[in-house]
Amino acid sequence: MDKDWKKITEKLPVEPRGDLVNDVLSDIYDNGDALGTPMLLFHREPVTLAEPLKEIMCPEDWERRRQTAKHRWGARCTCTNCGEDFTAGYSDGGIVLETGPDDETCAGYAEPGPVTNVYLEGETVLCPKCWTAVEVTRRADLRRGRTCQVLQAEVVSVDAYTAVMYWLVSRHFDDAGGDHVMFLPHAALLIDGDGRLRRFRPKRTGYDVRDVVWMPCGCTRDPMQMPYYSWEAANHRKIGGWTLAHVPDLDRHTGEKTALKEYIAAGGCWPGAYLHVWERHPQVENLMRQGFAEAVVSTIDDTLDLANNVHDLCDTPPIPWVDWREVKPHRMLHMSKPAFREISKKHWRAEDAECWDRYRRQIPGADAMDFEYCRKRVGSKAVGQLLEIVAAGWEDLLPLPVVRYLEKRGSVKDGVQMLIDYRKMLRDAQMAETEETLWPRDLLAAHERITKFWANHFRASYQMGFTSTFIRFRALEWTDGELCIVLPRVEEDLVAEGKVLRHCVGTYGSAHCSGKPVFFVRHRRRPERSYYTLQINMNGTIPKEIQLHGYGNERHGDHKQYTHKIPRKVREFCDRWEREVLTPWFAAQRAWADRPAKKKQKAGRIA
Repeated sequence: MDKDWKKITEKLPVEPRGDLVNDVLSDIYDNGDALGTPMLLFHREPVTLAEPLKEIMCPEDWERRRQTAKHRWGARCTCTNCGEDFTAGYSDGGIVLETGPDDETCAGYAEPGPVTNVYLEGETVLCPKCWTAVEVTRRADLRRGRTCQVLQAEVVSVDAYTAVMYWLVSRHFDDAGGDHVMFLPHAALLIDGDGRLRRFRPKRTGYDVRDVVWMPCGCTRDPMQMPYYSWEAANHRKIGGWTLAHVPDLDRHTGEKTALKEYIAAGGCWPGAYLHVWERHPQVENLMRQGFAEAVVSTIDDTLDLANNVHDLCDTPPIPWVDWREVKPHRMLHMSKPAFREISKKHWRAEDAECWDRYRRQIPGADAMDFEYCRKRVGSKAVGQLLEIVAAGWEDLLPLPVVRYLEKRGSVKDGVQMLIDYRKMLRDAQMAETEETLWPRDLLAAHERITKFWANHFRASYQMGFTSTFIRFRALEWTDGELCIVLPRVEEDLVAEGKVLRHCVGTYGSAHCSGKPVFFVRHRRRPERSYYTLQINMNGTIPKEIQLHGYGNERHGDHKQYTHKIPRKVREFCDRWEREVLTPWFAAQRAWADRPAKKKQKAGRIA
C-alpha cells in the first residue's frame, strides 16, 4: 500500500454527512418498521376509581367518595414514538383500551367489555396519543434495553482516493420509553493507487463518538457480509445493510475506472462485494458501462440476498455467464458485435444473461438475436423450460421453432407451458404421435381434449404420496386475513380444481408428490371455492415459482379467444407468502437437513 497510509487514514471521516443522517432518520421515523418497531411499554400498577370531584366538596362528600372508591389493577403505558405516558386497563398479558365511535383508541382505565379491546403482548395497536402503530411490550422485557442496528454504506472521496464508509446505525429502546439513534464508524474500504482494496477499522480513543482513529486491517473482507448484532434478526445476527444512492463524482479518483457509480445507480446494495469482483476482474467495468449493469447487479445482489447462512456468502460473488478470459464486452458474452450492440439496449437482468449462456452452450452455433427474439416473446423463464425439455430428449422442442409455432397459432401467452404439458400428457396417454398431434392447429382445444381424456381414463392413485406431501408442506398453509394458501389433501382435490378452473392441474398428481407441490389460493371465508392455483419447485437450492393460473389459464370465451390478467391482490399475496412464509421455512428445513446426524438425534430426544 501507499507509504503515506497514515496520512490517508487521518483524512477518513469519523461521522457521516448531515444529509445521510437526515435521510436515515427520516426513513426510521417516517417508516415505523425501518429499524425496529416503536413500542407501547406497559407495567401493572394500582388504580383507584372514585366519584368525580365537585366544585364544592363538604366533609360528607369526601367521606362518601372515600368509601365508594374501588381499587383495581391498571396499566401504566409509555409510547416510545411520542414519549407520552397514559393509563389503560390491565389484562393478564396485555392492556385494555376503550374504542371510540370511529374505532380510535382512547387513553384511560377500561375493563373488558363490548366497547373495549384487549391487546396482548406482541400485538399491534394505535397509540391513543400520536396514532402511530406500536407493539405492545411488557416494560420488564426492556430492563436491559433493546438495540436494533443496520450498516449504512456511503461512497466518499478522500483527496484522490475513493472509499466506501460503513456506519453502524444503532437504535436503542430503554424501559423508560427512550428512543435513541447513534451513528458509529464501523469500517472503511479504500481503493489505493495500485487499484487494490484496503480495509480499515475504527479504534476508539475516548468516550465521544468522534474520538476514533482508523487502523489498517490485514484482510479486505466485505463489512456487510460479516455478521453484526441486531435484536430483531434471527439469532440476533444480521448481514447486509443500506447503501446511499448518491455517489460523488469519481473522475480523477482511484474509483474512476471501477464503475462503482453505475453499480449503485442500477440499485446495487453490496458495494463491497462489487469492488471485490472488480478487483479480480477489472473488465467488469466494460459490462457496467455497455448496458449490462442491471444484469451484473442482479447477479451479485441476488446471490447475497438469497444466502441462507453465512457459508453461502462470498466476498467475490461469481458471475457465471461472463467469460472472464475476454476483455471486449461482446466476446465476454460470446455475441457478435451487431447482436451485442442491439441487445445492450434491452436492459437484461441476471436470469436473461444466465439463460443466454445456457442457450449458447446447449445449441451449437446459437445466434444471440434468435435468443432475443424468443426471450422478448415468451420470456427467459419459458426459454429455460424449453432448454430443459430439449436436454431431456425432446429434441424437436427447440426454442426458436416453438416460438414461431406459437406465434402462428396465436398462443404465445403461456403457450410454452401449455405445449409442454400437452406433449407430456400425449406421451403418458400412449397416443399416436403424428405431425398433427404433435403440432396441433388449435393448441388450446387440443390441450383441453387431452386434459379431459387423461382425467377420465388415465388417473393413477397417488393417495399415499398426497398424504406424505400434505404432512411435509402443511406448515406452509397461511392466510393474510383475506386470502389463504391451502394444500390439496387427495388427488380428487386436484382433479376438481382442474375441472372448475378448466386447466390441466388435475394431471399434476405425480409432480405434486415429487417435490413440485401445488397450492390452492382461496378466499379465506370460502376456502372450498376454487380461485387460483400456484405451483412451486422445491427440488432446487431455493424454492422457485413454476406457475400461477386461474380460470382457463387466464383465457375465457366460447373458444377461449379472450384473455384476462391475474388480479394484483392475488399476485401480491403470493409474493408476500413466498417472501414471508415459504423462503424462511425452506431455509429452516435446509439448515436442519445439513446438521450432523448426532445433533439431529439429540435434538429429537430433547423434543
